[in-house]
Amino acid sequence: HFLFQGIYGYPIEIQALFFMALRCALALLKPDAEGKEFIERIVKRLHALSYHMRGYFWLDFQQLNDIYRYKTEEYSHTAVNKFNVIPDSIPDWVFDFMPCRGGYFIGNVSPARMDFRWFALGNCVAILSSLATPEQSVAIMDLIESRWEELVGEMPLKICYPAIESHEWRI
Repeated sequence: HFLFQGIYGYPIEIQALFFMALRCALALLKPDAEGKEFIERIVKRLHALSYHMRGYFWLDFQQLNDIYRYKTEEYSHTAVNKFNVIPDSIPDWVFDFMPCRGGYFIGNVSPARMDFRWFALGNCVAILSSLATPEQSVAIMDLIESRWEELVGEMPLKICYPAIESHEWRI
């Protein structure tokens, strides 16, 4: 049952792990009469999930500029701003953090709000599972290289940037 729940509202780590689990399930199923239905359903879910994640969770310099120029309160099926994100909600740090070459999957997307934070686990699992396209995989690694001081420095790769602090950390 959990296999066919929706794809909206979950953070990047959960989405990437779910994508990987679906790919593993696909590799383990036999294409016999019993497995064929599950295989078809998994293929359909993988397609929908990859489309959603690659289109709506991906952020690079071009996408950041596009979001900054979004019109708000667009509600038709042709709306560019599907989640009605207010450009003023983009945190200032994102403009300094985003290199000209590179990109990453943001933390989460929900109506009127995007979590622009960088999460290492979700982005690395997106590469490992092929949720990220080859171009996106290269862009994630380019971002890590460009922002080495912020993301790595003298320690292992930071799990979140900017760091979660105070009350946000507790919840």
